Amino acid sequence: MSDGSLRCCANNCIHNEFYECRAGAIVVGGHKATSTKGTFCESFVDKGESILTNFVDGGYTSTDNIKCEACNCKYNESKNCVADVVEINKDDASCDTFIQ
Repeated sequence: MSDGSLRCCANNCIHNEFYECRAGAIVVGGHKATSTKGTFCESFVDKGESILTNFVDGGYTSTDNIKCEACNCKYNESKNCVADVVEINKDDASCDTFIQ
């Protein structure tokens, strides 16, 4: 079970299991992002569009396993996310933790 520091609200992601990410690791994309809307979860795989019906369980993802490409985010330290709590948005799988 996860410690609750990462909450995934993208219910249509194949890695989402009861609001917890089971991808094992996440990369937050959005190199030039200046707000949350410019970011995205690169490990997101839409359940409806994926040909995958089964996937390798990467285990629960924690904030220690998040790489961040959003250079303008204050929680990005050497491409590692150092936020205590991270939330992936429901509608567009953006990173709601982004703060400039």
